Amino acid sequence: MPCKPALLARYEGFGSVTRCGHGFVHVQVGLTTLTLTEAQYQRFVALLTDSAANFERERLAETDLGPEAYDRQASESGDAEYPDILPN
Repeated sequence: MPCKPALLARYEGFGSVTRCGHGFVHVQVGLTTLTLTEAQYQRFVALLTDSAANFERERLAETDLGPEAYDRQASESGDAEYPDILPN
């Protein structure tokens, strides 16, 4: 029986995340696909979230912007730094 994937997120021209009926989450970016169990996917998200926070903290320290840089408004059309990545 074919497995119909459920699309969880997609950024056109960048990648997607799908969950299949077999219990796996497929994270596709460019030509690379990670196939993870749901538990592994949750840990992967936590890993990326922590690394993004540390990356931002390091970047702010280098630019002396300070914590007020976190107060910027979210954009409906995507992130200004990454205009090719649009929200779903």
